[in-house]
Amino acid sequence: MQESQKKHQIIEAAYHLFKARGFYATGVDLIMQVAHVSKRTLYKYFPTKNELIVAVLAFYRSTYADHLNRIVTQNDKTSREKMLMIFEDAKQWFEDENFHGCLAVNAMGEFSGKDQAIEDACSEFKRWEFDMLHTLTKDIAPKQSDILAYKLFVLLEGMSSIAQVTKGTFPLDMTSMAEDVINSHSL
Repeated sequence: MQESQKKHQIIEAAYHLFKARGFYATGVDLIMQVAHVSKRTLYKYFPTKNELIVAVLAFYRSTYADHLNRIVTQNDKTSREKMLMIFEDAKQWFEDENFHGCLAVNAMGEFSGKDQAIEDACSEFKRWEFDMLHTLTKDIAPKQSDILAYKLFVLLEGMSSIAQVTKGTFPLDMTSMAEDVINSHSL
C-alpha cells in the first residue's frame, strides 16, 4: 500500500472515531486497530495525537466542502435557493442518528487553551464556513451581505448545537427560519 494511502487510512479511521467518541476518549491504540496500522506507522505520519487531530480537522473541512460544493455549484439555482438548500441539507444531517455535532466545535471544546494548532484549525474551519455563506449572501443582499451572513451563520451553528443536545428534534423548521432571516434582508 502506498504511503499516502496509509496516511489517509489513519486519518479516515481517526475521523470516524473522533466524531463518534470524542478526542480524549479515543486512544491511539483504538485508532491503530481500526486503521489496521502499527504504532510505528501511525507515529511515522503523526508524531503526536494532536497532529493527527489537526489532519482530521483538515479532512473534515475538505469532506464538508466537497459536500457543500455540490449545492453551491448548481448553476440553475439562485443564491437564495442554494442558501435554503444548505439549511435543508443541514436539517437532514442534524436528524441523522450518526450526527454528533460539528467536529470543529467539539475539538475547540476539548482543546481550547491547550493546543494552538488545534484551535487554529477550528478557527480556520469556521472562517471558511462563514466565508462560504457570505459569498452567497452577496447576491441576496449586497448592501448587508455580511450582516445577513452572520445571522445565517449563527442560526446554522445554533441549530447544530441544539441538534447535538436534543438528537435532532426541533419544534421549529430551521429552513423556514433561514428564509425569514433572508426575507428580512431582501425587502
